[in-house]
Amino acid sequence: MDSYISDAVIRRLPRYRRYLKKLSGQGVQRISSKELGSIMDVTASQIRQDLNHFGGFGQQGYGYGVEDLSQKLEEIMGLDRTYNIGVVGCGRLGQAIISYLANNEPFYKLAGLCDNRADMVGTEINGVKVEDKASFKETMKKGIDILIITAPARIAEEVAADIEGTEIKGIWNFGMTEFHIKGVKVINVHLSDSLHALCYYINHPD
Repeated sequence: MDSYISDAVIRRLPRYRRYLKKLSGQGVQRISSKELGSIMDVTASQIRQDLNHFGGFGQQGYGYGVEDLSQKLEEIMGLDRTYNIGVVGCGRLGQAIISYLANNEPFYKLAGLCDNRADMVGTEINGVKVEDKASFKETMKKGIDILIITAPARIAEEVAADIEGTEIKGIWNFGMTEFHIKGVKVINVHLSDSLHALCYYINHPD
């Protein structure tokens, strides 16, 4: 494996896996980079270059074993283990994400919930009790790997300030603010960004 992998390559890995899982479900056992590229609308050389960062996997004249490559990508991305998830913000977006993960992503286990609204604290979602911020501070120290934040910016920043000394390794942040924490990988998600980009493409079709 190369010592440096660009963010662009890393962002393409889940897409490769998603298409391979779909192909496997359709009974496809092997595929060439040209065929996969045609399905995904990327070049065959791009696929080969991306996978060569991790050792290649294909055989000339044979292509890629679909299920085998899918499993190898899962190992590369660390999807061969389970991650304990904590969610801060249990409104509509938070609950939608919880539901999606529960029904589509077997790699994640809900381990903690936080919301400061009185009508939410003490309720249960998927068998996990919602805590207020003060109680959740202790929960974060008990083995949460990834924190998902959908709370308003002020709450997101307050929770982020409490992460030092926990085992949290990554944050998926929808909190309408961007922050960076030493030793923790943060992915800041702005839901409107892709919608705004779509508006640009609509208005600049050439």
